Amino acid sequence: MHQPEFKETNTSSSLEDVKIKILVICQTPRHKEEIYDLIGVENKPYSYKKYIKPLLDQRYLQHTVPGNPRANTQKYISSRKSINYLKDIA
Repeated sequence: MHQPEFKETNTSSSLEDVKIKILVICQTPRHKEEIYDLIGVENKPYSYKKYIKPLLDQRYLQHTVPGNPRANTQKYISSRKSINYLKDIA
């Protein structure tokens, strides 16, 4: 199965582990700030580009307000694709 492509950095936990954690916690809709808090990263513009955007682009996450991605009420939820991915790696 194709996995989201992340740029690897020298961090204590791999981006793959962080991706899996995001997919699990987003089985319940979450604001991006809540996601950052739960994965232990700061709310910075690069955090969105590094962690959330790749999952959106590859359809592992979905917007809860698809018509307005910048909505104040925007949350992110795991897609059916991510649920299948999590089942495959379990």
